[in-house]
Amino acid sequence: MKEKEFEFIANKIADILDDINNTELQEQIKGELKELASNFVIYNQSTY
Repeated sequence: MKEKEFEFIANKIADILDDINNTELQEQIKGELKELASNFVIYNQSTY
């Protein structure tokens, strides 16, 4: 990840903190962050 991705993550954290009780927003952002993380796979399968 580079600065662009970390800025995206920081903005999403701020969005959640701005509306902490909005569970719909939390689920939406959770999906967006899972999608982002899927682009940065470290291992193809578990090593244990």
